[in-house]
Amino acid sequence: MADDDKKSFWSSLPGILTGLAAVLTAVGGLIYHNQHKAKPKPEPVAIRHEATSRAASSKPAPNDLAPPEGFQQEPSYRGDCARPPAGSACIRFRDGYLWLVQDVVKGKREELSAWGTHQVVEATGKQSHYQHILGTQYVKTVAK
Repeated sequence: MADDDKKSFWSSLPGILTGLAAVLTAVGGLIYHNQHKAKPKPEPVAIRHEATSRAASSKPAPNDLAPPEGFQQEPSYRGDCARPPAGSACIRFRDGYLWLVQDVVKGKREELSAWGTHQVVEATGKQSHYQHILGTQYVKTVAK
């Protein structure tokens, strides 16, 4: 008779309320986590309309111009920046461009100017300043 009167905790009112509280807490945590995720800051995107932009403006688009003085086109580094070759450093710019330089890079990436709709950003090393035009493969080394 004692075995017949025993009920499971989860089928009692306190058990049901405990289970319900656990489910609500889990759902609330998921909702909070999804709403407060770190969202990447979007980069501005230049949109070119061939017919309208040329008719509206007499200035040629930056892609039609030669790069600014001293800048050269260099493909992004494709090696492992976690283990660069000895004596070199890998500079990572916010547009994803990687530049392998023979220097110790110690400074932040600071915005210098603009080239058309593209920002020019500079990283500082012990020996030189390293400039990159965001959204392109143009780079420039300026000795100190």
